Amino acid sequence: MDAELRQVANGFDYKVRSFEKYNINGYLFRTFGKERSMLDRKSTNCGVSAIGEGVIEYYGRVEAIYELQFYVENPPNVVVFKCYWFQPKETRRTHEHIGLVEINPNTHLDVPDVYITAQQATQLFYLPWACQTDKNLEGWYVVYEVPPHVRPPLPNEQDYEPHINPDT
Repeated sequence: MDAELRQVANGFDYKVRSFEKYNINGYLFRTFGKERSMLDRKSTNCGVSAIGEGVIEYYGRVEAIYELQFYVENPPNVVVFKCYWFQPKETRRTHEHIGLVEINPNTHLDVPDVYITAQQATQLFYLPWACQTDKNLEGWYVVYEVPPHVRPPLPNEQDYEPHINPDT
């Protein structure tokens, strides 16, 4: 049996670390509570999506971030997000050719398993329609996926070599 798998099978210490924000996969996630306390924030980082069984995409927001601590000397880094999930049956896919997805954030998916590993998470944000007086748009938000913030690699010698084709 793999040593890391054995460590996980032995279980984690009943101590966990809690975070209000966490960087992973090129995203900075914050908990919903942290964002509500930030009156001068310039971005929203609590929106999350994950692919579930049956290739269903779930949308929600991060409520808590925990790092599980294991007993062993080289512990694996396991971070889980506790999420508030919106009801996937209340998701509208409109304008399939442009991939527009709308959700109703006033819904709640009542399931016992509300946790995902941080590696499963994709960051997004929800933007309400500007025209909330239209009954078809009232209460619906558009889902926007956030691209990961990946830093470019450091330059190397090959980057400075001229890439000129003498035949042109």
